[in-house]
Amino acid sequence: MRTLFVHSVRLLFACIVLYAVLILISLAIFPLPAKQHAFDTASAPRTVFETQQKYLVLNREALRAEGARVVFLGASNTVAGFPVPLVQSQLPDASINSAALNGSNITQIHEAFELTRNAIEPRSRPQTIYVIGLWYGLFADDAVRWPHAPNAPMETSVDTEMYRYGLYRKTAAGPEPVVPERLIPAARIAIYPVITLEKLVRAATGPMRERFLGAHPTDRTDGDRNAYVATATDMKTEMDYWIQSFPDRRLSARQFDELRAMVDEARADGSPVVIANLPIPAWHSATMHYDADYAARIDAFVASYRNDPLVASIDMRDMNDDTWFTDEVHPKPKVVPLWIRRISEPLNRFVARVDRPGRAS
Repeated sequence: MRTLFVHSVRLLFACIVLYAVLILISLAIFPLPAKQHAFDTASAPRTVFETQQKYLVLNREALRAEGARVVFLGASNTVAGFPVPLVQSQLPDASINSAALNGSNITQIHEAFELTRNAIEPRSRPQTIYVIGLWYGLFADDAVRWPHAPNAPMETSVDTEMYRYGLYRKTAAGPEPVVPERLIPAARIAIYPVITLEKLVRAATGPMRERFLGAHPTDRTDGDRNAYVATATDMKTEMDYWIQSFPDRRLSARQFDELRAMVDEARADGSPVVIANLPIPAWHSATMHYDADYAARIDAFVASYRNDPLVASIDMRDMNDDTWFTDEVHPKPKVVPLWIRRISEPLNRFVARVDRPGRAS
């Protein structure tokens, strides 16, 4: 019995040592992003995390830094329209960060807000300015955007990442951390070899997936995007997609409730919120009646905070020239500096108010 115990201890010790070596090898292959680097979900493919959602869930330490910060929230047009390095060059007095996620509706944007908020020390939240990029496509109902089986809980792509490694558990109220949020970075190190293996497998199987599963890289060059001219076929394909996204032919009222809850949570922390009312091409707006409904409802939403010093809005909808877009919603690279210029002045005014604790009000 004693011999069996000794062998078991030795085996356990050997496994621990082997796994520690695997962690070190993984960190050597894919070093952790430096804490002084900006938090930017768009950089995920260049890191071990690969996807924006995994990056958001597992890599939020940069948000713990002191000082004024701006956090962008939104979907793919916020990702494309406000690249962190370019925005940083126009707002040098604050740390620029992005928690925007491709394919989101307001429900998932609210989740991204919660995760970033949880990573920021309470005393630093009044120094955090949230910029929420909005357009009508974000107000699709959860049942359409995140389809699920009857009687099964709805699960966003962020939820999927939160549950994937057992760091969060499912509850009636949604994901709950198994360990305190402050220990997530340590827990991430424990699963680092698994994340690294996933990254390597994805890279190795890329050509096979392209050949046999019809998966194709979606990246176009900036030159391709700048030269794009929408055809009638493109417009029909893109409009068909958005028509299917709103099967009941209306925007989801619940998504507006989610937006208000998110803004009010930020306000309760003393965090300023800037609503960026993003443009879409004129042809798109004229084709889809949802956009007029969205415009009226978002104007009323912003008006309800008219006397609140913590809430502001930037209306960019006049930047809707058809030739400025690379599809039905995303700006061409040559137009991105114009988007950034439009938001820089009002954001710099907010930054000046929050550059020291206690100055946001």
